Amino acid sequence: MVWAVLIVMMTPLLLPTNISPIGEASAAERCEGDIIPAQWNKSIERFAKVPMTNPWDDMWSESDGPGDEPSNEDVEPVPYDGPEEEWMYQWDGGNELVRLSQDVQTTMLIGNDSVGILRINLHEDRRTTFCINIQAVEDGTYGPKRGDVYLMTSSQWDRYSWSYDSRHGYYDWDFVQNSESDASDVSPEWRSFDITGWRTYRDTHQYEDVEEVSFSVSLDGPEEYSGIFSESTREYFYIVIDNTDNSHSGDAMNDGAIIIADVSIVSEARSTILPQWSVSICCMVLMVGTLAIPVVMNKRYMSAGLDVQPIAPTADGLVPSLEQGPST
Repeated sequence: MVWAVLIVMMTPLLLPTNISPIGEASAAERCEGDIIPAQWNKSIERFAKVPMTNPWDDMWSESDGPGDEPSNEDVEPVPYDGPEEEWMYQWDGGNELVRLSQDVQTTMLIGNDSVGILRINLHEDRRTTFCINIQAVEDGTYGPKRGDVYLMTSSQWDRYSWSYDSRHGYYDWDFVQNSESDASDVSPEWRSFDITGWRTYRDTHQYEDVEEVSFSVSLDGPEEYSGIFSESTREYFYIVIDNTDNSHSGDAMNDGAIIIADVSIVSEARSTILPQWSVSICCMVLMVGTLAIPVVMNKRYMSAGLDVQPIAPTADGLVPSLEQGPST
């Protein structure tokens, strides 16, 4: 029984497979559906992060200390010259989005050292497939380009956004800059405890240094969280296309090019949806079955050799007994 359980559990690890979370096919081949125009600010939102240089950087070097710190009224941000429209980087979403249940396609222009973001509300009863194709564009000419694609929840996006701002001079703290350079060495399970660490959804949906990528997401239930003294809040999802050198060591290099990203999102109904408690039941049955193995084997061991053979009666019909020998 023990060997049978081990074989069943180890076989999937030893068999070769071609299954991969990253698809090699193009977005047009993997994401085919009834594409409709995006319902902006209703089911999907678009905004951006751009490297508007913090004017405090130069003024800090001229000041003698915190007492000479300039105020926000004395400085003007350096204007950004990129393909994004001004409203994209002056607004970070916030609308109540309906759950995405239709197929959507959009094209994003992302400037040098910038980040393009799509904010959506995933449906827990549907399987959502994302297909993203990245190219470089210059004077109307398209060429190959590699970038980084991340899928994050609202709380994960907040940490990524803070990290981006700190790397672009919005926080003039030495310990932030020093720790940010080492953030890529922090393991994913400890990044939530690091001041500059950030991670992606389920620690797996980060696709770095790619030209195209396809992946699917199926939720176990609504991404809602509630505190002891607070109301429940729903987590939205962010598709982040990074054209910067972020704190990860394996991300794509920023070569100063403007990229164009074709994003297709296909939502399809799931045929079978198991309840969440089914996972707990299966794990409990497996654990109970495993614990029962030594109990059954011990019982069989203890009962072995206890079969008593009947004793033949004597000629007088009496059961023989031990005779007391002579005393010494």
